[in-house]
Amino acid sequence: MTCIECKKEFKFKSSIEYKCPECKGLLWFKADINSIKEKFPPIKIVNNIWDYRFAFPPISSDFHITLGEGGTPCLTSKKFGDKLGIENLYFKDESQNPTNSFKDRCAALLISHARSWDFKKFICASNGNQGASIAAYTSLEGMECLNIIPEKIDVGKKAQMIAYNSELKLVGDTVDDAIDYIQKQKDLSEYYQCTPELNPLTLEAEKTIAYEIISQIGKIDLVIIPMGSGQLLVSLWKGFNELKDANIITTIPKLVGVQSQVLSPIVNEFLEFEDNNPTNKEIHNSLALGILVKNPIYKDLAIKCIKESEGTVIAVPEDLILTSIDELIRNEGIFAEPASALAFGAIRILQQKKIFKAQEKIVCLITASGLKAPYVLEAISSQTKTTGKGSIIITKLKILSQISLTSIKGITGTKIKETMESITLAAIYQHLKELETKGLISRKKEGKKVLYFITDSGKKVLDALDVLITLL
Repeated sequence: MTCIECKKEFKFKSSIEYKCPECKGLLWFKADINSIKEKFPPIKIVNNIWDYRFAFPPISSDFHITLGEGGTPCLTSKKFGDKLGIENLYFKDESQNPTNSFKDRCAALLISHARSWDFKKFICASNGNQGASIAAYTSLEGMECLNIIPEKIDVGKKAQMIAYNSELKLVGDTVDDAIDYIQKQKDLSEYYQCTPELNPLTLEAEKTIAYEIISQIGKIDLVIIPMGSGQLLVSLWKGFNELKDANIITTIPKLVGVQSQVLSPIVNEFLEFEDNNPTNKEIHNSLALGILVKNPIYKDLAIKCIKESEGTVIAVPEDLILTSIDELIRNEGIFAEPASALAFGAIRILQQKKIFKAQEKIVCLITASGLKAPYVLEAISSQTKTTGKGSIIITKLKILSQISLTSIKGITGTKIKETMESITLAAIYQHLKELETKGLISRKKEGKKVLYFITDSGKKVLDALDVLITLL
């Protein structure tokens, strides 16, 4: 491991460290550039992140775990690029990972590493995506998982954690409070640390997104990235920088970091603006819950990476989120979470500011599925005139999305009820019966439990969500 500040190197032995023991700078893993140069696949369909194991710290293949994470498509824009006159616009769609977010990459690497160290218990503070992924992968291995989360997170992420039998502890208003809580605990020696900001293996997992983009479409000019802690942007910079050092690419693409205007500490410092101090009410009313971070651990490093790439930052108004989600659905067939919608919403603003040229290759990162935040279904479809019918359809879509998000091991009606407080258990079972009759879900009995799974027909309904919303 190398300290980013003082450049000293340390052996990675028996514990997870993220700060230099001498200068307290952030640590990350020093890549084997020669190995990358020799083994990086120039054009290849990636099966999962382990195809890039040559760029990871050594973990025996005996401990590798995968659910098929990675290898997500980099989609050519169908309509939106043409509308704006952008010749080469792409969407890196991380919603197609097993639990529908880019954090599945992290879960695969972290849980594999933890298995090699014989851990049985895991702890994670997050805004939701990492916690949901860790819960899924630990459940697969029959391990214990404790998720520390803010009181308000996207309901789909919380539903995934519940469905995968994770223990939940609610702490504070933002993920900062959850991370502070973990750092104040005196003895967590039994737990493997899965908090993304506190485990530098997260950077290693997420850098594979940069690797894949280059494998899939070659040299690019600019990447648009949602930012919370800034870690994802740093991960991509690390991946691109390693490829440059290995002479696989000649230049690092410009990195554009996007935050919500509700809370944008990285943007404010980059632009030398005075920090905004949102109230708890503003935070709770925000749709971009996945990237609301007051004190980003990776802020300074993210700013350094953006500047070195000759990129920029932008804070996008939250009133663009729902229209961006809707526009992304109708133009590209992608249903994105609010954080990704902010990145999509930034494209027009960046074009107006002439940040890129029409012929440049632009990649917009879609970090996770909008199914994780199903309340957006209600907002998008608020134009319905048949309130009764519309609310019934929305309830069914919410239930269907919860089942889809837990398709690895199924979910019970009781677990669905825990995330939908406004509806009775009897009503949930009635909806489940109707969804099953229509062939959108199936059931499987395990002991006294009845587990529900989404069918191919159900997946097609969610894939065609834009059509359903239009018809409401």
